[in-house]
Amino acid sequence: MINLYNLISIMAIFFATSHSNASVIDIIDAEEVRKEKPVLSDSLLSVAEKPKTVITFGTFDLFHIGHLRILERAKSLGNKLVVGISSDAFNMEKKSKVTIFSQEERRRIIGALKCVDEVFFEESFEKKGEYIDQYHADIVVMGDDWLGRFDGIRPHVQTVYFPRTPDISTTQLIHHIKGPEF
Repeated sequence: MINLYNLISIMAIFFATSHSNASVIDIIDAEEVRKEKPVLSDSLLSVAEKPKTVITFGTFDLFHIGHLRILERAKSLGNKLVVGISSDAFNMEKKSKVTIFSQEERRRIIGALKCVDEVFFEESFEKKGEYIDQYHADIVVMGDDWLGRFDGIRPHVQTVYFPRTPDISTTQLIHHIKGPEF
């Protein structure tokens, strides 16, 4: 049976997020939600309460607070977070840039985060659907700079676009470190 307090809380969060530009993460602390789980019998377990796998993708070079925020927010949407790290070859192909940290270093950095459950190397844009299927993802999370690009990538998958953290990016960090001549 569902705990009435939790049901009311979930309904309030849904109402607040559906009637504003705020996201669930802006309204609640995901750690607080995880502490108190509703009591359910298996037969009453709704789709919203079933375990969810979230998948996201990125280069994650020069790890910064924007990276951490999107990964923490992505994890708050489900029980498992899988992260596709752009391989060195893929990053060179899509941006014609060499990363500061190698793919293995970036994999280790991302894999060390408590919010990340699994990491793999992403080899191409065209394989995103295959990765979603392979990791049984229910939700795809991307930054809003990709808005609309992955809508409907799989009929059973929800796509969520989070706003980028203002005034921070790997490119900005590189420019700041190297100076204006870069």
